[in-house]
Formats: sequence, structure tokens, C-alpha cells
Amino acid sequence: MPSRRSSVIYAISLLAVFGISFGIGYVYQYDPQRDLIELVIDRSAELPHDSNLISGTVREVSATAVTVETESGILQIPLADITLEALLPLEDPATVAIGTTANLGGERTSTERVITGLVFFDGEAWP
Repeated sequence: MPSRRSSVIYAISLLAVFGISFGIGYVYQYDPQRDLIELVIDRSAELPHDSNLISGTVREVSATAVTVETESGILQIPLADITLEALLPLEDPATVAIGTTANLGGERTSTERVITGLVFFDGEAWP
């Protein structure tokens, strides 16, 4: 005949398994899935085929210019004619209006695509 201690341990184990199973079943009873978004790609912003992109590393930033080190050398970009903008965190995603212009940053991994950033343009600031 089993001892009282082993019976209590067995009962606690059964209750724990039942509780965990109930919790998992409750969480997944509605078959959760990822949020779906509709993404429209605007091709009007593509660069002409004869355009060249220059990439590099920012080495210095001052009030008047930015110094960028590229493969072909050092590039000085004057800031006098450039409108500078600040990125602000989005407090409530529900405040973004449908049709708002956005810039989506992403990365392709070996198994899926991952969104790494999303920038919304304020209608007043967008030309």
C-alpha cells in the first residue's frame, strides 16, 4: 500500500499537469496567428538605372558638414541645403492613418524575412 506522502506527491503532480494543460489549451483555443498587414510597394521611388549609390562609414559630424569614408576616398557632404529630420518613437500604432507614407527596412534570413525598422512620414513634413 502506498504511503500517504507518495499519494500526496502523485496528486500534486496530477494537478500540476492538469493545470499546465488547461493553461496551454486556454491560450491556444482561438488558434492565434501573426498579425497580417497589407503592404503596397510604390515603384515611383526607384532610382534611375544610370544612378550610382555611394556607401561608406560616417567619420565625423559637425554643424556644417558630414565626413563619410567611402571606397573611393573621403567625401564631405555640406549640410547647408539639407533639411534635417528627427526620428521619434511611435507611442500608439493605432494613430497611424491608412495610406500614410512609410519606409520599411528589412532583412532576409535563410528561413524568412524579418522587418528591422519602419519609418512613417508625417504628412506635413513630406513634400
